[in-house]
Amino acid sequence: MPWAILTVVLLAMSTSGCIMVRDGAPSAAGQQPAQSIQPAKKSIALHVAGIGPQGKEGLGDSREQAIKAYLDSGLFSSVITNGAPADLHADIAVREAVDDGLSWSAAVSAITFTLIPGYVAQDLALRTSYKDRQMIETGAIEKREGMGFWIQFFLMFAMPFVDSPAAKLSAAQYDMHRVTIEDAHRKGLF
Repeated sequence: MPWAILTVVLLAMSTSGCIMVRDGAPSAAGQQPAQSIQPAKKSIALHVAGIGPQGKEGLGDSREQAIKAYLDSGLFSSVITNGAPADLHADIAVREAVDDGLSWSAAVSAITFTLIPGYVAQDLALRTSYKDRQMIETGAIEKREGMGFWIQFFLMFAMPFVDSPAAKLSAAQYDMHRVTIEDAHRKGLF
């Protein structure tokens, strides 16, 4: 008997159709949800100067790392490096500061022909000045990162398994540019 009632109910549901109920008022057909209005992206012109110890130009690929960081940020319509007009300008100075004298560990390492390990400290400083279209400075951000290098003869056998000092320097520069962009964006400089 219960099977017969279940069969009748199922047949009645299949022939009578289903009713769907929704909470709230129905939306108009074709109406899209409201989208947040985002300001148009601006172009930025970069001027990068890498200054090594004793005021020499250099620091490897400072310019390439800056361009890559600004392109990867997705905050700008274009990144200009050739001096063409832009909405914003960023003057970037990358400085490498090495201790003037030889540290005691580096001296001991040099005397023992690197059999005793030595450590050389180096600071990387980045100053970015942001300007508007009229070249009026809107703000500046400074970052600093300490780096160090171990020197020893037996580390030569570990070299194939680690990044070169140039690769570490490039990665540090990229990270400093990325953090600078985040800070400037958070402060509303662009």
